[in-house]
Amino acid sequence: MASTIEGYLYSFGPSRQGGVYCIQTFCVLSGRHFSQCRHKGDLVTLRSGILDVDHRVEDTGRQIVNDKVLYTLRLYNVTVTDAKKEVLVGALNSEEIAEWLKAFTSSLGRPFEFVPAEPCPSTISPAYAHLGEQFVGDTSPAASPRLEPESPMFHWQREKSYASLTTIGHESPTLAKSSSSQRFTDLQSTDGGQASKWKLVRCENGLRFFKEASSFPFVYKLPVMKAVGVVNAPADQIFNLIMDYGPERQQWDHTLECASVIEVIDGHSDVVYIRLRQDWGFSRQRDLCLSRYWKREESGAYSVFYRSILKHPLQAGLVRAYIHSGGYVVTPLKTTGGGKPRTLVESVLEMDAAGWSSLLGAGFSSYPAQLRDSLLRVVAGLREHVAAQRFNSCVTIIKRHILEEYPEVYPEDSLQAANLDFSEAAVSNVPFLSTSDDIEEFFDATMDQFSDSSEQSAHSVSEPTLPIVEHHKPLRIKVRSDRGIYDLSKFRGNVVRGPLQGGKHSFSEPDSSVFLLQGINSLSTGSRVPAGQPFCKLIGMDWFKSKDRIDHVAGRSRSLVQRACSKEGLFFFVVNLQIPYTSHYSWVFYFVTEEEIVEGSLLHRFISGDDTFRNSRLSLIPAIPEGSWIVRQAVGTKSVPLGQIVEVKYHVGFNYMEIDLNLGSSGVVRGVLSLVFGYISALVVDMAFFIRGETADELPERLIGVGRCSHIQLDKAVDLSAT
Repeated sequence: MASTIEGYLYSFGPSRQGGVYCIQTFCVLSGRHFSQCRHKGDLVTLRSGILDVDHRVEDTGRQIVNDKVLYTLRLYNVTVTDAKKEVLVGALNSEEIAEWLKAFTSSLGRPFEFVPAEPCPSTISPAYAHLGEQFVGDTSPAASPRLEPESPMFHWQREKSYASLTTIGHESPTLAKSSSSQRFTDLQSTDGGQASKWKLVRCENGLRFFKEASSFPFVYKLPVMKAVGVVNAPADQIFNLIMDYGPERQQWDHTLECASVIEVIDGHSDVVYIRLRQDWGFSRQRDLCLSRYWKREESGAYSVFYRSILKHPLQAGLVRAYIHSGGYVVTPLKTTGGGKPRTLVESVLEMDAAGWSSLLGAGFSSYPAQLRDSLLRVVAGLREHVAAQRFNSCVTIIKRHILEEYPEVYPEDSLQAANLDFSEAAVSNVPFLSTSDDIEEFFDATMDQFSDSSEQSAHSVSEPTLPIVEHHKPLRIKVRSDRGIYDLSKFRGNVVRGPLQGGKHSFSEPDSSVFLLQGINSLSTGSRVPAGQPFCKLIGMDWFKSKDRIDHVAGRSRSLVQRACSKEGLFFFVVNLQIPYTSHYSWVFYFVTEEEIVEGSLLHRFISGDDTFRNSRLSLIPAIPEGSWIVRQAVGTKSVPLGQIVEVKYHVGFNYMEIDLNLGSSGVVRGVLSLVFGYISALVVDMAFFIRGETADELPERLIGVGRCSHIQLDKAVDLSAT
């Protein structure tokens, strides 16, 4: 079955006149075939192409393009560095673009499907040159993806967005900092307060206020507070109000005098300067300089996070307050009997009011608590504002697309009925009509994304083939040892093994049973079961940094893997998390197994298969058992399809497989990393890697390996720049 989604999206990018075009186009995605035309039913397509193994889709977040607030996606080829060859599309509604992101991700994770259709030789454009290239068998291409995928259009748009966003507005922050080692799954609460670490302290104006249990109850410190309320409106409408900096903000947020965006980092991150309204005795007015990051979950929930940074100079006569962490969590609830949507809004805040009143301590001055609670009470203002506006909640928000399933082989009449003429464009090789004045005037952008090749027959189109990776040496699949058990303790990285609790700059192996995977009956029941023992044992960890990105660590002559090459019976899985920060950091995990890797098993197919299969199955379950609330919320505990959201390189040797994960290739992941690295020395991070099963014979799922990193220190990374 081939999934099909269609609807109107805005296509935008840098124009040839030096500005930015933003035009509505009708887009269709069927399987791996993508096309754009000006109107539904047009015979002439503006773009058409086949997505191949080198393609990625990135959620580029919230952008202001020609005074339109768009939620955007970026479709690109990892082997092509020309920004002009990217496809940038956006929608006015975040829910709608989330459906397109889901469709693109699903299409890139499935095998190629051939859609036969009658050719239309005079009106169809060929595939993108950069979208239609066949994979040529190199599992580690030399072309390195850019860590900062901003085109010249965004630099221009960033400057423009400063003026358009410099208006009144502010969101009250949400955070709770915790040093508890309780798992994050116990800390999350969809009803805003049932988690044991939160204690209900009062109910006020329809809101519930919770206080986080303190690890040091006798210290005069302003406690972390959370305000929880229910708003009768869809989650995306509430999210838009929280993100908006227009005059409407004054209708529900009573805490701020003025606010402005002083830096736009990307579609998910920016820096906000806020001046709070002063209405408390003789205390001086406070201001805030906050880093803001937002994300949307697959469940439809939104999270907006804040933390203070030093990006704006101190103003005379003002006191700079400090937010350790905070933000909003907007979670959709079940609709009422009348079908009206409801949303749970949680606002969490951990802050320091600063100034003399803060120095007196939380037990002597009431101003810090009053300021914090005032920021939390804006949830009630938001609720009343939404109720007064009377949003038409019964109208379906997502109304621009149709998502259906069509059989793999299309009869001619069903193609016409389903309006799937775009599939002809995706496979035809008639030269693209780039010389048409109408199209150039409409699109006002270079059309060299498309292939002008006409060497193949338009009537006989073959599917792109993905060859199996070839090795110079035969891959050692059966790794059962004839020499007995090896002493693996001598294979060490530059990070020491430490205890599960209380470790400092160390690694360890947490209990794998806390991670949930699919069991034997999960396809029928949908339930998950605790994971069993992982396939591999974690024997070492390295913490590197360099001026350039560090690739293929296992292939280096002095690596832990190469030192163990002479040992028969060992097979290494190396996971290299590449993290762009002030330098290029690499978190390298070394997993080893002495078990037999059975031929034909899911793990065997993953090692010897192609990159399309690997990217569709490689997954990670993260967790933050100890750390700040803002980081726990940003990271979450749901499984992440790594191969579908970040760029991955696979290196397979005689006795190892290395997986290089470029975490800087995704804007969403970069935003999470910016939060994590702000607290990394205070965090305990768990990671469980596994290969996702999709059929009954691939279940139950089994972890490749698990690892825990405790309180990692940035300054202890080994610098490889000089080696």
